[in-house]
Amino acid sequence: MAGISNSIIDKRNERLWKMRYSDPVKVVEEAKKLLSKAESNYYLRGVAYSKLNIAAAKFLQSKNDTALENLSDAIAWFSENPDGPGYARALYIKGNIYESFGDYEKALDFCLKAQKLASENNDRETEAEAASQLGLIYTRLCNFTKALEYYKTGLTIREESGDVNAVASSLNRMGMLMRLTKKHDESLRYYFESLAIRKKNKQDSSIPWTLLGIASTYEELGNNGEALKYYEQGMIGGDRRCTLQCMMGAGRVQSVMGNSEAAGNNLTKSLETATELRAMSLIAEAYAALAKHYESIGNAQKALDNYKLYLRTRESVQNEESQSRFRNIEISHAIEKSEQEKEIFRLRHVELKAAYDIIEEKNNDITSSINYASRIQYAMLPERGEIKGLTGKSFILLIPRDIVSGDFYWFSEVSKKLVLAAGDCTGHGVPGALMSMLGISFLEEIVNNRKITDSGEILNALRYEVQRALRQKGEKQEAKDGMDIALCVIDRKNGTIQYSGAYNNLYLIRNGELTEYPADRMPIGIFDHTDKKFTPYEIESAPGDILYMFSDGYADQFGGPNSKKFKYSTLKSLLLDIHALPLPVQKKRLEKEFYNWKGDNPQTDDVVVVGYRI
Repeated sequence: MAGISNSIIDKRNERLWKMRYSDPVKVVEEAKKLLSKAESNYYLRGVAYSKLNIAAAKFLQSKNDTALENLSDAIAWFSENPDGPGYARALYIKGNIYESFGDYEKALDFCLKAQKLASENNDRETEAEAASQLGLIYTRLCNFTKALEYYKTGLTIREESGDVNAVASSLNRMGMLMRLTKKHDESLRYYFESLAIRKKNKQDSSIPWTLLGIASTYEELGNNGEALKYYEQGMIGGDRRCTLQCMMGAGRVQSVMGNSEAAGNNLTKSLETATELRAMSLIAEAYAALAKHYESIGNAQKALDNYKLYLRTRESVQNEESQSRFRNIEISHAIEKSEQEKEIFRLRHVELKAAYDIIEEKNNDITSSINYASRIQYAMLPERGEIKGLTGKSFILLIPRDIVSGDFYWFSEVSKKLVLAAGDCTGHGVPGALMSMLGISFLEEIVNNRKITDSGEILNALRYEVQRALRQKGEKQEAKDGMDIALCVIDRKNGTIQYSGAYNNLYLIRNGELTEYPADRMPIGIFDHTDKKFTPYEIESAPGDILYMFSDGYADQFGGPNSKKFKYSTLKSLLLDIHALPLPVQKKRLEKEFYNWKGDNPQTDDVVVVGYRI
């Protein structure tokens, strides 16, 4: 390749782009050679397109770290030189990668930008690719109408362009959509049309994906023999993501068919592969399949362990950012059913299994909405790892009374100040959870968007937003919904703490002594003296200080030998006993003491306790 010109580098890069699906390994090998030559020529365009080809091929090999590394370098150049197809292609590939991570918000953003840019540049191939990927993202988000719209757009462009192999891809995804909407006959028709094209054109790397779709459809139809046949065929020759999904499907079917050993092996291997790929949604799916398998063979402990891992993983799949766009829609849909959902949770404490059996038969839609609301709520709660150092300086104990919680925690860092809050909304279960999501959403707006960092002003603004959202005017018959909250603004640079509270006090322990800062005796919500402002306490902090914020759920829990409340005095003594321990140990002690005290008594309310050490 010595002595080749820049124009030849461009032509070869374009040829490699078209080869990416058929032979990604060779694309990487050849693109690296072109990259070396482009760097020798100081030809930055050639460098960018070579790295784009490496990124695309590495993504198709499920090597996302390497793909993102090369893509980042390419996009840096493309963003400054947007003419030509490279920028749209790079954005589209980045959208693909984030979709595979389960970060649908970022995936949607990148693919929408790619489609718009490709359309403006008359790059029909990339426009169709982006439309097809947008269909997939909306499919993941269960917006099937929008998904079908984008799939049809992509298919039309591909048919007009005469790109038969791309048509097969569109047919495959439309088969998946029909399967998800329970139109199984149409699903199989699309899949087999796709399979015929791919076999005819020897699309060896794509055929297993179609086989996976066919197998999944047969599995849903209960045709286990056909499902297993196509899953086993799909395990041969595909990339690792496809292989692990076929392996997982085979394991599920084998479990149903009673072949426990083969099922266990396939499901375990699929989990290992998904973990290696960091494919969180597939990890969750593997845990769910293992839980169901162990339940079917009577291993209750392993079933429970895997189900817990499934729940934990699913919570991390959709983070707060990816859910913010959809939470208000979900809230509005759920409000109409909140009264029915209250009854569900009341029954849950009377006769759990019998109640859910009846509810599953008569109210599948309600049960589904509650479970989905739980995933949304947990996705909205912030991750401590988002703020540098917070994980090692804090603990969070959250124990919902029901599936979803009216208690919540929240934190953010803005203007070099750390804002921590622990809230307790009116009610528990679904009504409380709806209020908690409103509270989190309003805090995001007040602190992160408006940049308000005065603790009293934050609560004043939060009260106004809650009253406005609930249309509270102080009339006699209206609901007094709202929340109690403790909120601290910690200025680590200046060594100060500012605290304000609505009914929820703050405990500070310094040198073995506990100081209690009383909250204002008024809620976040409608109040007789709405004009009264919340009090901001100014506290000088010292190294080693530890702050505790909490709802009333812990202290009000009934239990012990005489079935009495735990009480705040007992909570203070407990915190003084444990405050010097490492924070993870404190959390475990609080959790253990709570359950020991509660015993066989029903949980009275949601519980949240937040600890932070200066």
